[in-house]
Parts: sequence; C-alpha cells; structure tokens
Amino acid sequence: MIRLTRPVLDDVEARAVRDVLATGMLVQGEQVQGFENDVATWLSAHSRAGGAVHTVAVANGTAALELCLLAAGVGPADEVLVPAVTWPSPGNAVAIHGAIPVLVDVELDTFNIDSLRIHEHVTSRTTAVIAIDQFGVPADAPALRRALGSLTIIEDAACALGSSLGEVACGLLGDLGTYSFHPRKVITTGEGGMVITRDVRHAEAVRALRNHGQTSPGVFAGAGPNERMTEIQGAIGRVQMTRLEQILSSRRAMADEMRRAVRLHWQQAPAGARVNHQTLGFVLPEPSHGTRAAARAAVVAALRSDGIEAGALSHGLHRLPQFARLTVNSERHFPVADLVADGGIAVPLHPGMTATDVAVVIDGLRRHAAWAIGRSVTVP
Repeated sequence: MIRLTRPVLDDVEARAVRDVLATGMLVQGEQVQGFENDVATWLSAHSRAGGAVHTVAVANGTAALELCLLAAGVGPADEVLVPAVTWPSPGNAVAIHGAIPVLVDVELDTFNIDSLRIHEHVTSRTTAVIAIDQFGVPADAPALRRALGSLTIIEDAACALGSSLGEVACGLLGDLGTYSFHPRKVITTGEGGMVITRDVRHAEAVRALRNHGQTSPGVFAGAGPNERMTEIQGAIGRVQMTRLEQILSSRRAMADEMRRAVRLHWQQAPAGARVNHQTLGFVLPEPSHGTRAAARAAVVAALRSDGIEAGALSHGLHRLPQFARLTVNSERHFPVADLVADGGIAVPLHPGMTATDVAVVIDGLRRHAAWAIGRSVTVP
C-alpha cells in the first residue's frame, strides 16, 4: 500500500531520543529551547518581514491554538470567525473557552476562508479570526487584514511550515501563528506544536500560560494549563529541522509532477504563494449520476483496491453537532464547504515515495477518476 503520508524518521532521531533519556531531563529544557531557536532562525532566514521572531513550543497544535486565544484575550460570548472546512480543532478551541465559533464558507480554489465575504460575518462581538493555511496553502492574510481592520488574526499554520505568501513565511502572516508537529505534518515530533509571533507581549503571555501561568519558577502571574513540550519531542524536532529543506523539495517536485499529469480540480494557491504541499488534494465535479459523496467513495475505494491509500480531504464543521446547533451557523448555508466535504480527495504524497509510487498514483487517478479529468467544479 502506498501510504497517504509517512514521517521521515531514522536512526538520527533515535539517537537524539537516547541522548535525552541519558540526561534524565525530560521536560522543557535545552532541547525544547534549541528547537524553538532552530525554528525562529529558519523563519528569519526565509521571511522578508522584519523584526524578531518569537517561538514558543507547546504540547500539540491544538494547545497552540488555545493558548493563542487566551493570549489574545478571547473570552466567553466573544465571536471568533473560523473556516467551515477544516479538522475540528480550531472550532473546538474556540468553543471550549466559552466563545462562539462563527463559521465562514471557503473559497472554491484555495479551500481557505473566503476573504471577500468575511466582513459579512463581523459583529460587535467579533474579536478574532482563525485563518487556516489549508493543507499548506497560505490564507490571504493581507485581504483579511483589509476586511477586518484591527481584529486579531490567529494564523493556523499547522500544515504550513515551509509555505509562504509574498515572501512572508506562514506562521508570521497574522498577529499570532501556530504550527503542528503531528506525524501527518511536514516535520514531526510525534505530537507537539508551536506558537509564532513578532509581538513580544504575546510571546511572554504564551510562555507563562503553557507552564501553569508561571513567569519564572515559582512566580505565578495567573491561571494557566500545563501545555509544555517534552525534551524528547524537542530533540526529535531539532533533527527534523535539519531535514526540512530536503523534505520541502521532495514534496514540491512530486506534487508538481502529479498535478501536471492529471488535470483534476487540484487545490490552488493565491498569487505570490509558495506551498509546501503538506496534503495533495482535489475536488470531484458533480457526477452525471448519483451524489458527489457516493462518487468520492467509489473513487477512493478503487484507488485503495490498487494499493493507493486515498481518503476524504476534510470535514465540514457546519455538519458537526457542536457547531451546527449554534443559531449563527444553523441558519446559514455553506455551498463551497459542502463541495469540499463531499467531493474532496487526498492522495499519497510524502518523501518516502519512489518514482514508481508516483507513477502508480498517476495511473490510478487516470483510470479511476477518468470521468472527472478536465471537468470544472462549480458551486450549485
């Protein structure tokens, strides 16, 4: 089976873990600080935007979002704009803090939050937007800023380490940014996440919050959770950062080859973007018979029968009970989110794939999605 994704790990990471175990220091020490520094250094070298980059490693990507919301002062009954297509984490992070996730439909080509219509959802209670770089494709942060003015932009760059927009690295496009280091991401620490910002006040707030609210050992500025990263994760992350450029190059080359070879409705990027291709996905057009969801199930099953681990692309949050029951969401329609949720397909893409694997995926798409090739996708 050609796996949908697979992390790049070998004996170097194993040695790094053994070295940490030998020290007996297992939580938030030199390795975590080193990992933070490595990411900050890489971002500074690969981003045109000036100013210091502050990075704060945390337990996972969802924790990073929760800490950003706290640092931004989002509280009960505040409204936070969230794309209607995504893994549930951003909406859940808003909801569990007592705020209201207000869903916004996405763009047909980028699958990102619709920056042209987002102003329609702003009310006097709106305090922030979570702008997701969907599957590594940068959200149009400049357009969001024009539409939202001074409202806080939290960039969920969980999938977007290595992507950029206008020569500004993803993670630095908003007021606060987040990365995830889950095994499906471009680099991994097993679990793990990071908050990225140029605002030292936000950075200091997140550093305290992740460690029980401590500003220094034994000095508590307020209540905070335990969202620290382990030294084991930090050590793995430092090794992974040495592989980042090679991983990005491999992903881009394979994605370009597959996209050129098969003319499907692949996810697109805004002008001036450079994409890491964390996930390679497309949306099926409307089939001549049956539903889009049924057609997607048939294509995925056929690909899997040929040893290609394809799968559904993402979730429509407007269909999940914790968001659908909110009046602000239940009274609206999300036509593009429906298209992506029903017809989106992710296909294998990772550096462990061989040239033969890429050829197999291309051949499988040509045979099993032949009816969709060359056809446009339109909103009903």
